[in-house]
Amino acid sequence: MSESTEDKSTAAGRCPVDHKNASSSLWKVLGIASPGQTLQESTKIPSSLEEAAKHAQTPHPGQRLPLSVHRSQSSIPRGASEDSPHHQQGAEESGTWVYPSEQQVFNAMKRKGWESVEEESIPSFLQIHNSVNERSWKQLCEWESNDDIKLVRFQGRPNKLTPKAWIWSNLLFQERPFDRHDWYVDNGVEHEKRYVLDYYMTESTVTGLPRVDIDVRPALDSPSAFLERAQRLAQDMFPGITKELKKLQQPQPSSRSR
Repeated sequence: MSESTEDKSTAAGRCPVDHKNASSSLWKVLGIASPGQTLQESTKIPSSLEEAAKHAQTPHPGQRLPLSVHRSQSSIPRGASEDSPHHQQGAEESGTWVYPSEQQVFNAMKRKGWESVEEESIPSFLQIHNSVNERSWKQLCEWESNDDIKLVRFQGRPNKLTPKAWIWSNLLFQERPFDRHDWYVDNGVEHEKRYVLDYYMTESTVTGLPRVDIDVRPALDSPSAFLERAQRLAQDMFPGITKELKKLQQPQPSSRSR
């Protein structure tokens, strides 16, 4: 969202993403500092919307429009943790993680110094965040053979590049991810198996609108993680061969002699 007077006067009812400057605007919509920002500048923005849920549900002083205080349930199962985040306390019985409300997001942004944020943009802001989280979980589940997996905890690390992101951005001259998360899951075998998630700002080849691409993979914390990553790489590079190998590994139906 632009901070100009002209843009402020036409903010009501419009999409909060400035498609003429898609890259920087979507970073703002997601509440995350772009790679070009200094650490001091980025502290003006909530490090995550989970942080936003720590804030009160009461309207901010000078707020023009009412915002919803409803907190949506995610589809992400909650794992057992001794250190439940502040914003999730009291929600343990739901069985899934709970997203912050529109009012909490607005209060958090105002407190962080985002004076130009408009009330009208908050519903879309929150929708984008929640959608990205749901997609992240769906992609993570594709790595697991067990359906009964749960997210135990997570950590936002936007200023720490993963080794893969460092290679892509510094040696292959690709765009840096605008955010990085570490998610710890309980898959029934490992209580806190770590996954790394890199978030990239891209543009849809169909609509030309900004979109978020998510690179989810197991962190290389164990030999099994190296094996999983190698198998996925082989599958992506040689899909036909991988498909045939899987067929050979499947048990063959026994034939009855007559």
